[in-house]
Amino acid sequence: MLSAHHRTPLSTQVLSADALIRELGVRGLVRLHTGLHGGAPIDYRFTRCPYCFGCGEDPLLPDCAELDCPPQYEFIGHDHICPVCMGADYQPDWFAEERITGLDRLLADALGRRDAQGLWPRVKARHRMRLARRS
Repeated sequence: MLSAHHRTPLSTQVLSADALIRELGVRGLVRLHTGLHGGAPIDYRFTRCPYCFGCGEDPLLPDCAELDCPPQYEFIGHDHICPVCMGADYQPDWFAEERITGLDRLLADALGRRDAQGLWPRVKARHRMRLARRS
């Protein structure tokens, strides 16, 4: 996975990644995961978190004293969210359907504006003329 994104030898990449993660902890894992995606921000609703594997909670199960939680939270048994994905709910099927619905709505609005401005019939006419020239 690493070698597809970098031109250095794999042995160097693994040692560098290991050193980065050990030095920076969770932030190093976030940086590595973002680097593997070409620097693009990662939407953990669609991509499984490499730290908690999509469950949204810190897999190390730290106690409140380690994380300096306020004293009033210490006894209620609250969950500690994953420091990488910040508790994002990994449900690509549900979020994909929601996103497609939203994009369909935006496309319909854009086409409605084009029709209202009278641009869409001209585009259709140009397309018909190009097809007529080819045949």
